[in-house]
Amino acid sequence: MNRFSFGFFLIFVSFTFYCREKEEPPILEIRDMLDSTHISESIEKAKVQAERSGKTDQIHYLRGWIQYLRKEDDQAEKEYRICLKENPESYDCSRGIGLIEQHRKNYEKADFNFQEALRSAEKRRDAEAISVLRVDLGNLLLRQNRRSEALVEYEKSLAAKQDGAAYFGLGLTSLLQGNRARSKEYLEKGLKTSYRDSILKAETYYLLAKLQYDWEKNPQAAAVSAKKAFELFPAKQEYAKSWEQYSKAAK
Repeated sequence: MNRFSFGFFLIFVSFTFYCREKEEPPILEIRDMLDSTHISESIEKAKVQAERSGKTDQIHYLRGWIQYLRKEDDQAEKEYRICLKENPESYDCSRGIGLIEQHRKNYEKADFNFQEALRSAEKRRDAEAISVLRVDLGNLLLRQNRRSEALVEYEKSLAAKQDGAAYFGLGLTSLLQGNRARSKEYLEKGLKTSYRDSILKAETYYLLAKLQYDWEKNPQAAAVSAKKAFELFPAKQEYAKSWEQYSKAAK
C-alpha cells in the first residue's frame, strides 16, 4: 500500500471509530444498541435489588441507559444522577455519565466519572467491570491522540480480565502508531479470547482483513477474515463489500 492510501485508511479507521453520527453509527454505538445481554442483566439486577432492599438505583440506571441509546443525553444524565444519589457506589451510573461527557467532548469530566466508576468497581473486586472501565479509559485517551497512555489502559484491562475488546484497542492503537505487524498480532490474539459481544469481534475480523489485504497482500486470508466478520454481523454493509472484494482478488 502506498503512503497516501495507507494514510487514508488510518483516517477512515479513526473516523469510524470515533464519530457519533446519526446517519452512520460507529461500531461501538451499534454494539451498545444491540447489547441485549447487558439490558437483560440490568433488568434482573433491578428486579432483585428492588425486592431485597427496596432501592431503585438500578431502575434509574436502566432508564438512563435507554435514554442514552435514544441519544437523549440530558435525560439520561438526570436518571444517572438520581441513581448515584441513592447509591454513590454505582459504577454503572458513574460510567454512564462518563460516556455522556465523552460524547460531549468534555474529556476531563469523562475521565473523572470513569475513574469514580473504576474506584467503586475495584472496591467491589468486580474483575469484569474493571476490565470494561479500563477499556473505556483507553478509548477516551485514544480520542485525544494520547496513544501511549491508551496502550497502558488496554494492558491493565487485560490484567483484570482477558477480553477481546482490550486486544482490539491495542490493535487499533498500534495501527494508528504505524506498527502494522504489532497491530495484526494483537488482533489475532484477541480473536483467541472471549468477547462480551459478537459485534466487536466482527470488527476485529474486519480490521484484520484490511491488514491482510492492504499490507500483507494476501487476499485469500483477507477473504476468510472478511467472511467471518460478515457471518458475525451481516447487517453491516462494509463487511459484505470487503468479503466480495477480497474473494474476487483471491481468484
